[in-house]
Amino acid sequence: MNRREWLHSSISLAALGGQSLLWAPSIAADTNRPTHDAYFSALNDMLKLNGPGRPVMLLDQQRMRHNIDLITAAVGPDKTYRVVVKSLPSLSLLDAVMKRAKTQALMVFHQPFANAIADAFPDSDVLFGKPMPLSAARLFYARLTHTKFNPARQMQWLIDTPERLLQYQTLARQLGLKMRINFELDVGLRRGGFDSHEGVAAALKLVLQDPKHLEFAGFMGYEPQLTGLGADLKHPAVQNVLSMYNSCIATAKQAGVNVELLTRNGAGSHTLPIYRGDQTMNDLSAGSGVVKPTDFDTYHLAQNLPAIYIATPILKRYDRNPVMAAPPENMQRLYYIYGGYWKAAMVSPAAVGQAPYQSTNQSPILTSSDVDLAVDDYMFLRPTQSESVMLQFGDLMVVDQGQLTDTWPVFQQTG
Repeated sequence: MNRREWLHSSISLAALGGQSLLWAPSIAADTNRPTHDAYFSALNDMLKLNGPGRPVMLLDQQRMRHNIDLITAAVGPDKTYRVVVKSLPSLSLLDAVMKRAKTQALMVFHQPFANAIADAFPDSDVLFGKPMPLSAARLFYARLTHTKFNPARQMQWLIDTPERLLQYQTLARQLGLKMRINFELDVGLRRGGFDSHEGVAAALKLVLQDPKHLEFAGFMGYEPQLTGLGADLKHPAVQNVLSMYNSCIATAKQAGVNVELLTRNGAGSHTLPIYRGDQTMNDLSAGSGVVKPTDFDTYHLAQNLPAIYIATPILKRYDRNPVMAAPPENMQRLYYIYGGYWKAAMVSPAAVGQAPYQSTNQSPILTSSDVDLAVDDYMFLRPTQSESVMLQFGDLMVVDQGQLTDTWPVFQQTG
């Protein structure tokens, strides 16, 4: 049901004497019935005192540190932890993660973010997580301003096809520079990349024949198809991933490449812990596991804690469902929140029914009568993902043990 249908139904029921529909906001609230638990009550009190009165993205720094420690322990001391920038789109947030995890390795997916990274972290080691259009690669070099960041040593461009490799070679020759090349491997995701060691051999030959403009830097094999299997290194699906990866490593070794010096990247937050004890990959990626949105409530992240929440003020409260004469228990009270229609799920209050529509302006939230919040109180949602949702609320509001400690700007999508 959309908003117009919802209003039409309300008017029709009212015309029929619709069971004393109450469209006036309630005045008093019974404060004896708890709605938020202690964690969200503290956040609610903090926001009512210090919040901006609009939807915000909260980042729980204490939980974030817990998650970083779990990730770095899973990576282990013999591998590099590569922080996924798109999932943590804030320079201050990335800085906190990199310092806690003691890593300079980053994975980027967006040209404006890559330029921001080069400026802010001139000592970083950067791998593109997807192939960039040629115009985006050209723009990166045109907008590179920090003289300390040297792409010829610190940037790896992801290549998925021979055609793209030829494009990049032409660009490198035109600009008179060297580009480090990382081959994307199709290790079962079927989303592109080299899917045979023969294809790798042919592309690698081209790279090695032009050392002035191209340098082979390694492989990247992403395998989220393993998510949900509860797999370890012995699982047949994992063995298939490693078999493809090892075949390509052997091809590079046969071509005279020192494979010990290559970036052999893989995994993601869902699958990173699988590779404890593996010797194939030496570089493991994770981003969302640091903040754990709902899409990452998966097997290998069971010990990670949710660390980001959308908090939004209540604008209106109505004590009866205006459409249903005998609503279910979790649909008896109606609230309207500031904003809505985000990729997110309500987490507090928990007793929430299915609203008839959503709105980016003010969304209806149906609850049980036990949910007793007032206008200007906050409701809390967990994003389903971090990468795009975190960019929608302005600066992150950083909290630690229920107290606001900082605000961290997020990336701009263009630049």
